[in-house]
Amino acid sequence: MKKILVPTDFSTCANAAVDYAFAIGKKLQSELLFLHIVITPVDWSKLRKDQEELFPETKERIAKAKTELSELVKKAEKEGLTAKKLLVFYDGNEKIHHYVKSENVDLVIMGSHGQYGFKEHILGTNTYSMIRRSEVPVIIVKENNPKTDLETIVFATNFKEETGKSFQATERLAEALKAKLKILFVNTPTYFLETDDIYNIGKSYLEEFGTYNHEIEIYDAFKEERGIIQYATKIKGDGIAAITYGKSDLMQYFSPSITENLIAMTELPVISIRVKK
Repeated sequence: MKKILVPTDFSTCANAAVDYAFAIGKKLQSELLFLHIVITPVDWSKLRKDQEELFPETKERIAKAKTELSELVKKAEKEGLTAKKLLVFYDGNEKIHHYVKSENVDLVIMGSHGQYGFKEHILGTNTYSMIRRSEVPVIIVKENNPKTDLETIVFATNFKEETGKSFQATERLAEALKAKLKILFVNTPTYFLETDDIYNIGKSYLEEFGTYNHEIEIYDAFKEERGIIQYATKIKGDGIAAITYGKSDLMQYFSPSITENLIAMTELPVISIRVKK
């Protein structure tokens, strides 16, 4: 993985993601791209220098952002990393996920407060928008993240065929990170399966989509999210990987994905892998 995108608003939460990106960047020997978006009242890129003076507050925010981004690049370089900054002017249509493709990004690392509510779902925060739309893995880091590395990743799965390519992407990420992948099936009362059936389904899934030999772990719980978190805590996992189906913002409000619930419920880093169509 050659390039990691790190969106930031310079908040404490975003800084936690930056620190985490330093550790992952070193492990992957990747370049870090720090992205900040400034909301502007007009299309700033089309203004002449004299016209910029009409918006002194915006101009001040831009100058401050440039300084903050430069400091992040310097800090990364002191850590032995290659880094660059990307300052974007937002006038109503800019989305972070556009830069994943234009910058040839392989991985996104970003912060989240993990808060839920009407505004976050209907309007869509940058974090939730990314995990629903990103074509590359997204690692969500909380402000109180207790981990500094990804040595053991819990991959939660239902063994459905449409998730096969996403599992392969997760396996490649684990390989690049030299991390151990724990394959977890949470057996709930609502979708209960007998143990032998789970192993048989899982074995067929891994034979078709897996590259390495993996043991299947089964954990009983009333809800998938609770089972995933409890299992990850039990084995002292460093992060949780889950597949996201990329529902619309409205659908997510009425029926949040397991990935989004996990972000709200755990302090561990959550890796979102969108279903590959």
